[in-house]
Amino acid sequence: MKKWKLMAARLVTLSVLAAVLAVPVCAGAAEIRKADSATTTYKDGAVVPSAKAAAVRKAAQDKALSDYYITSGKKLEKAVARLLYINPEETGLDPQVDYSYRMDKALTGDYFYHVKAFLPGTSEAAGDFLLAKDDSCVFRRIPKENRTELLDGTTEKLLEKVEIYPAYRKIPLDGVGKVLIRVPGSIPYNLALTSLNENTLRIDTDDKGQQWVYGVARGKADILAEVEIGGFTTSKTLNFTVMDERDQAREENRSSGWPIGIGIGFGWGHGRHHHGHGGGVVIGI
Repeated sequence: MKKWKLMAARLVTLSVLAAVLAVPVCAGAAEIRKADSATTTYKDGAVVPSAKAAAVRKAAQDKALSDYYITSGKKLEKAVARLLYINPEETGLDPQVDYSYRMDKALTGDYFYHVKAFLPGTSEAAGDFLLAKDDSCVFRRIPKENRTELLDGTTEKLLEKVEIYPAYRKIPLDGVGKVLIRVPGSIPYNLALTSLNENTLRIDTDDKGQQWVYGVARGKADILAEVEIGGFTTSKTLNFTVMDERDQAREENRSSGWPIGIGIGFGWGHGRHHHGHGGGVVIGI
């Protein structure tokens, strides 16, 4: 009888020991499953096995797609319908192909909806478009050819969004000044500069057709800057002051002990710096 009791006690002991040993094994399995499931979402700083890096990267891309782009809904459908209304030969979109579309959530330059078309089942872009939020115009971007063209509508309202201003209003005698142009979406433009006082300011054109404001004599003078896009033009009169070295020295003495302001210490020196768009510097917004 005692032998049976002894054997029973041993069996109970073995059962308890097995249960104790099983706890960390099960916990470890749970942690592995938890790590595997973590790869379905993205979290900054999470540490995962390198074998899971591709899944984590895919999760991060999916999150970005949701954060920055619209891939469905009425807003995108309206934009796509606008594109499909235009002649396919101009958009480059085949009516027989079921493209996927993506729209940026943020407006480009606070004016354009940016929409891309992709070949079915791929990430290869088949079209890149800018649609004005007021539905006044549609542009097509062709990155491979480095050009943007007007597909439909008018640029009259777009020209109202263009900003024209000098990089700095004070330029050195025998030096050059710049004109800055801000255009939503970096739409290409033509710029024409005209001096309204050629005794003080002269407009020079280089062999590339770029125009520059050139300081001829000390004093103040205006230039007329005209920006043309798609058959419409907007213009602005810009004032410049041409200064010699003594003028510059006086400006520096006045600003002694204070930060040098734009137009005082910025832009001095001689020579020409080449920029595109007919002598202006485009600022894409």
